[in-house]
Amino acid sequence: MSFWKKLFSGKKDKPKTESHFDKYRNELNELNLKTISDLENLVKPIITIATRLEVLSASRPPENSQLISHFGGQPYFEKGELWPKSKNGKNLEFIFQVFNYTDLQLPQNIELIQFYYDWDEFPWDTVNDGWLVKIYKKIEKENVKFIDKPSEFERSKYCEIKFSSTKSLPDWEGIDLHCNDASKLSCILNEDEPWDSYDQIVTKLIGEQDYQSQLGGYPKWVQGESTPKDTEGNSMKLLFQIDSEDNAGLMWGDVGLIYVFYDEKSGRTEFTLQCH
Repeated sequence: MSFWKKLFSGKKDKPKTESHFDKYRNELNELNLKTISDLENLVKPIITIATRLEVLSASRPPENSQLISHFGGQPYFEKGELWPKSKNGKNLEFIFQVFNYTDLQLPQNIELIQFYYDWDEFPWDTVNDGWLVKIYKKIEKENVKFIDKPSEFERSKYCEIKFSSTKSLPDWEGIDLHCNDASKLSCILNEDEPWDSYDQIVTKLIGEQDYQSQLGGYPKWVQGESTPKDTEGNSMKLLFQIDSEDNAGLMWGDVGLIYVFYDEKSGRTEFTLQCH
């Protein structure tokens, strides 16, 4: 159960804290925000576009798989590079790569992203060793190099990716971060289950949001809002989130997801894993 639903569960069994909702109601009345239509008008401007990653069934890798967006298989390398290692010197396992060739929701100054992971170390957060986001600002195809996968890794499933554009809104865990008035109005419209009003509007505007692998957009949290801040205190943008993907043989804990955020200005990346 999420933080908000834990907070409001069993509310009928407890004395109502009228002042909490009265404060919201008074603030919103001054802005003439009272109805479900007002909530819809608050939410519409924050709709953004994400790129959904559909991981296709495992297949035989083509000869040029290094130059294709895919999960598993052989990653792209250039001359002078070595297989990525963790800080303790252990080889990291290649998870996926995406070339920014088409209209994808990736920063324009990135041509290729890759992700590597240590399943034994199983890092959960940025501060943990055992994960790597590799970013190529510029790729030089004439310098492409084949590096054999380290012998300790079993042959991974090669899965190509189908990309599609999709609309994205924050989930209930994240709406307060992006539109505080929408969060407050949702609470006023349904004091017992405030997330219900917001979920209704999300479904009306963009359809039901489920967990998925995606580039850009807003994260859909498993255990609660955890968007990191940049050095100026602003929320970092989601670079990608990757779901547990059966076709690629990926399972993040108990059917969890990984989230990677990116600050274009500094080039800093932040990582977190959440699971049920």
